[in-house]
Amino acid sequence: MALDPLKAMATSRAKESALESFVLISAVGLCWYGCHTLFSLPALSRPVTLLELAAMLGASAAIVGWCMGRHLYMAGKRSPKNQVLWGIVGACGFVSSLRPLVRVRFAGTCEEKYMGAVVETLNPAVDDQLIVACQINGVPDNPYLPGTLIHPVWNGEMDPYLWVFIAFMAMLGALGLRDWRMRPTQMPTRINDELRLAPATGPEGIPEGPPVSVDGKIVACSNPTLWGEVCGQIYAAEKVWESGEWCVRCQQPFRKNHRELTFSVVSLFTSDIDVLNGLERLDTVSWDRGDPMPPDARISGQERWVNIGAITVPDVITMAQLLALVHKQLPNWDNPKKEEVQDALKVAKARASRICAWVWFGRQSTRLTYARPTSNVLFGIGPNRLRDLIPQTGHELVLQLDTGLLPLEMRLAFKKTFLEEGRAPVYQNSKLDMWIPVSPPADPKKATGDGIWVDRIEGKALRAWLSTDRLRPEGLKGVSVPLAYHAYDANQPPKQATAVQPGSLDLVRMEHRGDGDQTEPDMVRRPGDSLAEWDWLEWEQIQLLRRECIVLMNTSGRE
Repeated sequence: MALDPLKAMATSRAKESALESFVLISAVGLCWYGCHTLFSLPALSRPVTLLELAAMLGASAAIVGWCMGRHLYMAGKRSPKNQVLWGIVGACGFVSSLRPLVRVRFAGTCEEKYMGAVVETLNPAVDDQLIVACQINGVPDNPYLPGTLIHPVWNGEMDPYLWVFIAFMAMLGALGLRDWRMRPTQMPTRINDELRLAPATGPEGIPEGPPVSVDGKIVACSNPTLWGEVCGQIYAAEKVWESGEWCVRCQQPFRKNHRELTFSVVSLFTSDIDVLNGLERLDTVSWDRGDPMPPDARISGQERWVNIGAITVPDVITMAQLLALVHKQLPNWDNPKKEEVQDALKVAKARASRICAWVWFGRQSTRLTYARPTSNVLFGIGPNRLRDLIPQTGHELVLQLDTGLLPLEMRLAFKKTFLEEGRAPVYQNSKLDMWIPVSPPADPKKATGDGIWVDRIEGKALRAWLSTDRLRPEGLKGVSVPLAYHAYDANQPPKQATAVQPGSLDLVRMEHRGDGDQTEPDMVRRPGDSLAEWDWLEWEQIQLLRRECIVLMNTSGRE
């Protein structure tokens, strides 16, 4: 599913608001429960003093005011008068609800626990003041045998000054804590992370004006913005600009970006991974260990990549915007006279990612039969601007649509045994490309895939994919037993091959020596080279795999 920024923001805000409300309401509920429990108990020695009562009710009033003010603040009603008013109303309602319930619970405790009766009697400390108390073991209507009087912690009486104090504390809580959050908001971080993997709108994001022509020609604004990036707003090339006319995004006079990049767009001719790996087995290069690597033989003659079109865009747009423009142009590149173009277009429409793609550097028109026409590649992801991703060089640029299948170069070695008695085994190196899946499977119910994914591989899955049939017991005849790969060195004699201890072979990432494709890898190992050390391969590591090769090495310490 494509990301809807407004929906994502609304969802994040609803989750954070629900958490804020839950904490605030829970705090008010705990205060009410604590005050009700404390004030309903009979006093062990004497009732609470006015100072103690003011501290308890004042603190509760401040929390109630905070709750009311914070909810109004989150709802967008940020007038201080409204927040103070509702904070005071809530605090007064909080205290008013306690008064009758405290008296009722005290009466129930007196009758059920102490088997007494609630009476009104004169306060011995203050003349002519009636107080409520629980009378135990007293004789009714006999002033000489009053029994035992148990006073409540609080009888529910409120002094006028106490109401003023509660209102004042509620006002402080509503105004002072209205913008105080339980935890820092995560909305900017979440939206930024989601927008990194969001497809661009393409021509649909162009403001009102002339539509984009059939060839997809556009212009872009190159003004610097206040938020620290190039504007990059695109417009149709046919739009006529008035002198000083402002760009709708950066709100500055439009300034056209003059540097443009032209890409040849290529896609796979098929998405069947079995067909692709079958072609790679035909084109595998094998040679005797100790000999230099021979040139690649293109026995299959099948082009893996098909040039489906070309597009020219300003260099200030992002990779996601470029891919949106490419996908908009796919129907215009259909060529009924070329069946291979139609097949590649079907693969691109059904599987091509809309937020990531590969960029090849240099002329590759004669190398499209290779799974990896070049090792000089870059992996571009949604927010990467083309001017930051692609240096100013004279190389031709090829945009390879990422259809979720990644070619890896494998360097292996085998010991071939024969059934004929007396025939010596043959030790050979081999080089082949292997395709692995790096995207979710396409949904057959959809005519086109959503393309919202970035290449990511689980290390265990990759190792299982690459290690098929690589270890076999020693002594079998008529089969090929995998061995550790040996690099060619003209100054050294070939090393004597020996049996490899089962389970000791390891897949290791290696750099090539030199810039060409027909080079031996550098056999010096470094930490992090072994695929066994990787739980996950993120896009940076996948980019390294696309540039380098994977070598089957012996980790048992024996050659």
